[in-house]
Amino acid sequence: MRLIFSSALWMAIWGGMFTGYYNLRFLSSTDPFMFFQGFRALLPLFSLYVCLIWLFKERTRFPFFKDPLGFLFLYSIVGVTTSLLLSPLMGQSIYWAGVYLAPLFMMWVVLRDREAKLLLRFICYINYGVFFMLTFLLLPEAVKIFRGQAGFSAFYNLPLGFGGVTKNGVGRYAMIVIIVAAMRFLSETRRRRRYIWLAIVFPAMFLLMQTQSRTALLGLAVCSALYVIMKGIDWRYLLAGPLVIFILWFSGYRMRAQGRLDALLNLSGREATWGRAFQLIGQSPFLGWGFDADRIMINQEHIHNSYIHASIQVGIVGALLFFAALVSIWLLVLKTRLLKHTRDIKGEDQTVLQESILIVAFLTARSFFESTAAFYGVDLLLIVPAMAFISLYAYESRPAESDLAEVT
Repeated sequence: MRLIFSSALWMAIWGGMFTGYYNLRFLSSTDPFMFFQGFRALLPLFSLYVCLIWLFKERTRFPFFKDPLGFLFLYSIVGVTTSLLLSPLMGQSIYWAGVYLAPLFMMWVVLRDREAKLLLRFICYINYGVFFMLTFLLLPEAVKIFRGQAGFSAFYNLPLGFGGVTKNGVGRYAMIVIIVAAMRFLSETRRRRRYIWLAIVFPAMFLLMQTQSRTALLGLAVCSALYVIMKGIDWRYLLAGPLVIFILWFSGYRMRAQGRLDALLNLSGREATWGRAFQLIGQSPFLGWGFDADRIMINQEHIHNSYIHASIQVGIVGALLFFAALVSIWLLVLKTRLLKHTRDIKGEDQTVLQESILIVAFLTARSFFESTAAFYGVDLLLIVPAMAFISLYAYESRPAESDLAEVT
């Protein structure tokens, strides 16, 4: 029952994706699709409400005192305060603050459960399912572009009229599928299932290459190196290594940059948006302007940097809390020697834990060039359960004080 309850609430949080505050006006529409879009925008808030009722009823204590997610929770609370006091459009900012809080309160509910690991695993599986579905729904358009039947564009269209996704977003979908399918391929002992996972890896790699997304390619390089550190040297890397290098060279250097290093390092106009963001941050440096401030105050422009995005929303105070969340999860991993400890864990938990570490690594690298987890979006729903799962195992594997003394 708890598993069904948790899964339903997490799916409700996902239900608000690809819609938002801007569609609430359609709740009175006679068009069924537009009404559906407006209704979906309320689903994360419904999940937040249910979590608050459950927490009030159970009177469960706050779980994030030592957890890196505590910094994200404080970041969101500062954002709520700023949205109430300083936002030019308070209703819009409060909406986005509320949907941001929904997955964090969901983790509060899950982490207080005696079956927290099981519930987190299923939440991760829901995430995987969504990413697999989106990746393969977008694959036909990538094939058309590859065959010359459609022009290459910075945007891909989602089916059923759910809007467009940038090529960096599509590259993110493909990269998560590559992480999960590759990990399953490497850990699976049954030959037939291994072939199934391998058959999933190659289309995802094709989609990743076709997007030419530098943030996704950077994630591929980071995750590949981290996997070697985590698992140790293996002869199979002699086969996988050249493939990864080829993808990075061909998609990033040859296709995206046309063989020019300066084009590869170009920020694609981000610096102009960052300049406008810094001007607004200077006007309210400590608390920012509330959630969704980038869309409200700089002509719907997207910041493309998590820390600048956090600063414009919740100021320097909030940005430091956001930065602390990402830094502290890696300090926890290093301090508890979790990368090495994953080899000792048996069963499905080992695979999910290693996937979670690689996902957080990818999103950490991505945070410098995209607004990863600074607002309600796909990245937030990925990183929150991954950080929670890592934290559970990290505290279990924490070395004894005598061991730490020997190290120091």
